[in-house]
Amino acid sequence: MSERMIDRRRLLQGGLGLLAVATIPGCGFFDTKPAGSGAQAAVAGEKESPMLKALVDKGSLPPLADRLPKNPPVIKPLEGKAQYGGTWRSAMLTQEDTQWLWYAMRYEPLLRWKPDKVGKPGYDEIEANVAEYTVDAESKVYTFTLREGLKWSDGRPCTADDLMFTILEVQCDEGLHPDGLYDAFTSPDTGKIAKVEKVDERTIKMTYSSPQPSLLVQIADAIFEREGAYGMLLPKHYFQQFHLKYNKFANALAKKAGVGSWTDLFAQKQNPWTNPEQPTLAPWKVTTPLGKGSAVTLTRNPYYWKVDDQGRQLPYIDNCRVEVVQDAQVELLKVMNGEFGMQYRNFGTPQNKPVVAQNREKGGYKIFEVPTQLTNTMVIGINLTHKDPVKRALFSNKEFRAGLSHAINRKEVIDAVYAGQGEPWQGAPPKDSPYYNEQLATQFLEFDAAKANQHLDAAGLTKKSPDGKRLGADGKPVSVTVLVSESFPDHVEAIEFVKKRWAAVGIELRTQAVSEDLYKERVKANDHDAGTWTCGTFVLPTGTGGDHYWVPTNDGSARYGIGWAQWYQSKGEEGVKPPAEIQKQMELFTQARQEPDPTKTLELGKQILQIAADQFYYIGVSSVPNTYGVVKNDFHNVPEKMSESVAPGIVHPEQFAIGQ
Repeated sequence: MSERMIDRRRLLQGGLGLLAVATIPGCGFFDTKPAGSGAQAAVAGEKESPMLKALVDKGSLPPLADRLPKNPPVIKPLEGKAQYGGTWRSAMLTQEDTQWLWYAMRYEPLLRWKPDKVGKPGYDEIEANVAEYTVDAESKVYTFTLREGLKWSDGRPCTADDLMFTILEVQCDEGLHPDGLYDAFTSPDTGKIAKVEKVDERTIKMTYSSPQPSLLVQIADAIFEREGAYGMLLPKHYFQQFHLKYNKFANALAKKAGVGSWTDLFAQKQNPWTNPEQPTLAPWKVTTPLGKGSAVTLTRNPYYWKVDDQGRQLPYIDNCRVEVVQDAQVELLKVMNGEFGMQYRNFGTPQNKPVVAQNREKGGYKIFEVPTQLTNTMVIGINLTHKDPVKRALFSNKEFRAGLSHAINRKEVIDAVYAGQGEPWQGAPPKDSPYYNEQLATQFLEFDAAKANQHLDAAGLTKKSPDGKRLGADGKPVSVTVLVSESFPDHVEAIEFVKKRWAAVGIELRTQAVSEDLYKERVKANDHDAGTWTCGTFVLPTGTGGDHYWVPTNDGSARYGIGWAQWYQSKGEEGVKPPAEIQKQMELFTQARQEPDPTKTLELGKQILQIAADQFYYIGVSSVPNTYGVVKNDFHNVPEKMSESVAPGIVHPEQFAIGQ
């Protein structure tokens, strides 16, 4: 994501009018036979799905007027296609791929990104969703007002009590968060929880003692919408039965359910994909949960609170079926066979694009583009805080890392692994980013064995064994073991090319391909020489949950300085104390996270990245080609291009439609 800034001269008022999908030109799909069943054109005067109208006629569901809020948000269908019914078929890669479920079926945070988001500075790309909002000029006081008449999927009112309960009794309950509360809810200067007040039946106010400018960005990013004891808005009337403060028998319930305590049960019940009982505000509610079959199934929420431009209740699609596949190649075959109405993620690699494109006519689908937010296909983080003092001294030598970088033939990797797409690039923001730093992006990129040897000699590795291996300060051949997560099969392939080129300059590279869980466990234990990953973007202001690749503050992304990140996170009580220049970078980062003035934030960010350029933490390989998805010819209102940010939720899946 690109940097987002805010005009602090005025009070910000977010989305107090009605919402509308931004029309993206150039969309149009060839119609073939319908992929869904039961799709019906929404005729004049028809305001809800026939399946719901039938329930109303039977008296088992209240009339539509009693189910919608007073002023429902208006979502204009992108192609003007307004057809009720059908089943949206898609897939997730193993049961771990819940991000697809969150972003495709349930992207309904308090505030959301606008569909045409391109990363412009400011809050202009954030709009009201479940709630309307205001924030003061210093980013200290936030108010959130729920839409009048909003109801949960069980018909119960959604009120300020639900907000108060979720923030104070879920997000800020130490029992539910034994490892510490997430700092988005605390004041940076004191570490104390923000003052949260109920203003009226629909409104709450959060007051911080110092600026917390990243809160709205994190809400729109759906940071708080995930499995476990999280959220910004949960139905109190349902969840209080599992909370010890409201139910003294909550631990007994947990024991009966076969889990350790009420906190375990609460976190379990909060997962919407395994617990279909909980009420929701999403367009669809779960009917077959994850783990109970070969697919997750969902059906429409009769109390969904958005309408189209003719006042017809959304969503158009009645049902969703998300097949759980165990292999990306299986998903690819199903894509080519035209088995999915709309599908994105997992299969959209450069290597697969030719065959996906060739099968468009046979599969009856089109391809839509998703510009990537990643900045590098693969970065190698050499551990500068290694437990072994000999390795730490060598790895911390910038000449050593520069030599390894010059030894990589990036064009070779791009051609062989990434289908010739992308260009040699270090781990750095792209040219169109306000944080672009040419030194960071382009230094030590050239494949040049002579330069590589010069830098390695300058690092003190002048002695060699009879077979040409460079010897370290301990007299042993220098060897770097690189951890690779099996979730990145391209890295498993790419690292072999790097291995060959490093061997040519006397450095042995050993590879360990491990599961993602084991990878993270080894890195967080500081038990690694190096590790690969992709590289994200640089965003300020941001929360601690973001991956900050260019400053070692987060042990989820600072694979090159895990000890420094742990020192920063523990405020010096754990980890490895960084050198003065890196401490300065951390101080700038802390200041930038709390700076409400966008001009100052941008300047602080540039200083942070200049230090990263001088330090040269990560060795990058190449820029990342855009990814893509497929949409059936009879599946409508999907743009030809969408932002990768929370895709496809960002383009309002509730206005997707199936039919001729």
